[in-house]
Amino acid sequence: MGERADNQPWTILRLITWTKDYLASKGVDSPRLAAEVLLAHVLGSPRIALYAQFEKVPAAEQLAQYRELVKRAGAHEPVAYLVGHKEFYSLDFLVDEHVLIPRPETELLVDAALEHLARAAAGAADAVAKKAGRPHYWDAFTGSGCVAAAVGKHAAEAQILATDLSDDALAIARQNLEKHGLTPRATVARADSLSLPADLASLAPFDVITANPPYVRDSDMAGLPADVRHEPASALAAGPDGLKYILPILAAAHAHLAPGGLVAIEIGAGQAPAVWEAVAAATQYERPRFIKDLAGIERVLVAYKS
Repeated sequence: MGERADNQPWTILRLITWTKDYLASKGVDSPRLAAEVLLAHVLGSPRIALYAQFEKVPAAEQLAQYRELVKRAGAHEPVAYLVGHKEFYSLDFLVDEHVLIPRPETELLVDAALEHLARAAAGAADAVAKKAGRPHYWDAFTGSGCVAAAVGKHAAEAQILATDLSDDALAIARQNLEKHGLTPRATVARADSLSLPADLASLAPFDVITANPPYVRDSDMAGLPADVRHEPASALAAGPDGLKYILPILAAAHAHLAPGGLVAIEIGAGQAPAVWEAVAAATQYERPRFIKDLAGIERVLVAYKS
């Protein structure tokens, strides 16, 4: 970047403005936000602090680092991976290429879990299991652990189990649970879907189970946005219909839930009819419903153990 053609220095405001236009020309989503996040990362300051120092000129080495990150962002490397963290549910989470980047619609899982745990604590829900005076909560397919940590942070009494099949993802989840002070009441373990390891059987039954499993149809993988294709395929692809994991979760969750316990599963666009057919046919559940995201898509299925 260096000096501009008009000999004006690269102030923070000029950098943001130029980068916004450049990233927009490359088809990057939310280009101004991306520019600000990258620049705040390079400067080691909160993004909001940029607005108080628009006329500051970063050091040459900072400009060089920023230039490289902008180039990579223009090639559709996710900004969250470039800076190593992402906000979710007003909390900051570590992320890398081994985990999905937390998305706003997944916050619906947190809302559903917290609502049920709050009602249970108030005695308004059906009978729930208590172990050592704590409700028990399981987040399967935990990835970065963002859902597990967000629920745990706001449900101070919950005993947390976070599981995933990926050891690399579990390493990130452990760091995030520790970062948010949840290690004393959290267990992070390797598990395939809802196959509860024998050494963790004593944690059951659970008051709430959440899951954000892979749900992209195999045939849709090649057409995903360029930035999404940087995310781990194992956390996205889910067979010909995208239901490879969702339907088995429904089939298994009730066996691990306390009576009246909640299961909440994130699903993909267009999958609601097939998921509804499955949950409606299952006598183990009652009061199923979908929660829509801001785009009006039926995004989360919630159901209660009969």
